[in-house]
Amino acid sequence: MKKATESALEEYNSFSTNKMNLVLFTSAIEHIIKIVRVISTPYGNSLLVGVGGSGRRSLATLACSIATYDIFSIEITKSYDQKSWNEDLMDVLKMCGVDGKPTAFVFTDTQIWKESILEDISSLLNNGEVPNLFPPDEKAKIIEEMSSFSQGTPNQKYNVFVQRCKENLHLILCLSPV
Repeated sequence: MKKATESALEEYNSFSTNKMNLVLFTSAIEHIIKIVRVISTPYGNSLLVGVGGSGRRSLATLACSIATYDIFSIEITKSYDQKSWNEDLMDVLKMCGVDGKPTAFVFTDTQIWKESILEDISSLLNNGEVPNLFPPDEKAKIIEEMSSFSQGTPNQKYNVFVQRCKENLHLILCLSPV
């Protein structure tokens, strides 16, 4: 297992601009295996708890690379607001629902800039969507794009989109107990 994870780390570093210098001890390898197993299962989401600097995000990133999932994460800046959050959510949901790309949304506690986004994350975990996220014109575009995957009423097509989001989006929440 150690050789396989070290090989996966080398492969990740060869393709990524954000190189990781990790020491892969037995416990870290076990955690990587668990994360891969969880996100590889249908509707699999993961909660990683540990103090800052313990490697939660790095191990999640390596696990996503091993599982060949796209990694999505938000970048908090001074100008990041509710509109930016909604746009990011719409982007990741379209990647998962319309494009059908298996994607891991890696979210850390330092990215909680507003309490209401926790409600959005809860909705994603429970329902696979955030209510009223898409404006009517965006929703109509999604329904049109879903016509190649589904027949039926617009509601049925949107339900297929939500189902594909549930199947392809895997949340990895990295939180600190302090």
